Amino acid sequence: MARFAALDIDFEAIGLMEPGVPQEPYFCDPVGGEPVGRVGCDGVHFILLPGDERVFCVDPAMGEPGSYVLPVAENFRQFLSFVLFCGDANPISQIWWMDEGRFRDFLKEESERSWEGMEDLLERKKAALAAIAAAFDIEPAGPCGKVKTLQAGFDSACLRFSEEYYDTLGLDSPEQEEI
Repeated sequence: MARFAALDIDFEAIGLMEPGVPQEPYFCDPVGGEPVGRVGCDGVHFILLPGDERVFCVDPAMGEPGSYVLPVAENFRQFLSFVLFCGDANPISQIWWMDEGRFRDFLKEESERSWEGMEDLLERKKAALAAIAAAFDIEPAGPCGKVKTLQAGFDSACLRFSEEYYDTLGLDSPEQEEI
């Protein structure tokens, strides 16, 4: 992760603002999460957890316990290969609610988007993606099926949350249930 954060690229151009920079925690952030980067919309961000190689997406707007935090890659290199495929981190954060067809349509819409007046951003995006591919010696890999499989087998019981999580959702914390 440190090697990624040290790259001299425009992270915001690929939807990963401020990689590795701690932010104010959201109620649904698992305890001990290391920030990978944030999308910049609705509090959506990616984290690594201690002792776990997977990359997780935290989305405070997902709406129900057990779905605020979902895995999106088996490891950081795979996550980066997904970013290369999508050209941005944002589509990866949205796979949870899309089927394969909708995801492909979404990527197509993004690729056909007009860059008129934003040519500089497009160049920064291309440069960032090329630098990541070179620095990590990785190729783009399609994420949808892999992420869907990873999420389908995910048991959120492995996540630890702060008391704020349980208070915000009006739930008893596991510690309270043991009493």
